[in-house]
Amino acid sequence: MTTPYLAGIATIDMTPPVGIPLAGFAGRGYHSSTGVDHPLRAVALSLGDGEHDVVVVTVELVGCYDDFADRIAGGIAERLGLQRDQVLINASHTHCGPVLRDSDVRHHGRIDPQYREELIASLVLLAERAHLHRQPSRLERAVGHCGFAVNRRRPDPDDPTRMARSMQPNPDGPADHEVPVLVVSSIEGTVKAVVFSYACHPTSRGGLRISGDYVGFAMDAVEEAFPNAQPMFLQGCAGDQKPGPDDPTEVSFPVRSVAQVRELGAALGESVAAAVAQRTAVAGPIRTAFTAITISAEEVDVNRVEAALDSEAAYQKRWAEHWHRVIAEGGPRRTDAELELQVIAIGDDLVLIGQGGEMTVEYGLRFKQELGERFGQVVPLGYSNTMVGYVPVARQFDEYGYEVLDANQYRLRSGRWERATEERIHCAVADLVDRLT
Repeated sequence: MTTPYLAGIATIDMTPPVGIPLAGFAGRGYHSSTGVDHPLRAVALSLGDGEHDVVVVTVELVGCYDDFADRIAGGIAERLGLQRDQVLINASHTHCGPVLRDSDVRHHGRIDPQYREELIASLVLLAERAHLHRQPSRLERAVGHCGFAVNRRRPDPDDPTRMARSMQPNPDGPADHEVPVLVVSSIEGTVKAVVFSYACHPTSRGGLRISGDYVGFAMDAVEEAFPNAQPMFLQGCAGDQKPGPDDPTEVSFPVRSVAQVRELGAALGESVAAAVAQRTAVAGPIRTAFTAITISAEEVDVNRVEAALDSEAAYQKRWAEHWHRVIAEGGPRRTDAELELQVIAIGDDLVLIGQGGEMTVEYGLRFKQELGERFGQVVPLGYSNTMVGYVPVARQFDEYGYEVLDANQYRLRSGRWERATEERIHCAVADLVDRLT
């Protein structure tokens, strides 16, 4: 029997003022943005089955750090009478969006507190608008395919057991080219919303112009294919994925022109449109669960600290100086973080798995394998709610590379996440799924 759903979707332009510093590439330094290549959007989707509601908000930001996601989710929950597990915030991870963290002042010179506060308030109102304008709706799911994402962890030619420190295309590495789609239609059959996901860094540009990268252009393409619908993008487990070069033999990632980025977005949009034509019904109750687990980094390596004190890389030198002081003062030699995990299921047909980190792609592939018999469609997401940074899988622990050690050094963490981190995350998600029944 078809479940009678209520659904509402709303969109706003969240493009910051030109001149705001951009997040994602530390090498920009104190330079400010100089223009707009593509406006940024925020989208809110509210779904209800008559007994349980859920609100999903997507933002074109590099991620939600500090208390940003908590303030948005808390404001939405208070206005709509929801619990924390009923609100999911997901960031597209564009590297051409505004800086928002207080700590970004150190890297980029300044932030715009007024824009940040206005954005938080606007996102709460956006979710309320979507919720208050819900209509009886049908839900359907589909899966498309898009092939431009490529693994960026290439083995070091001098030591194939280690990854090169610079990000280079590795066509032989794992990737996830599925494009999960959720379609929201009116009872009469008019498509009102198209929610789609892909696992790939939106980093084909760079520079100092505001843009959502391929994500914004993909939403344009979906809008063109479905004029009565609002598009929504959810970022997948893209921690080690990047738009690959057109020539698979290339050993570096190109910086694409705006026209070329538009082509990437069009390719993803075409995949979504093709999938929508093959959609199947979604039925069953909406259920949600949320938890936060403590993940720990390994104890700081004293020899690595001493060696990095003279590093030419500024972030490594800063990391080494920090830990040199901590060790000298007798402070704790390891660091922890709270990783937020969230599950949203619609019957046995669809499950979203929100993870608060830059999860490497093998998290998503493993979730699909482990939960594929339980749910008709498994949609693993990174960049959800409050972010802790990169979280590699256990297999990558001894390979090193940027996602394993360098990214944690950038955040002054003691070292790599413990090898057991992957298993703890999968066990925690399995517990959340069990709580849905």
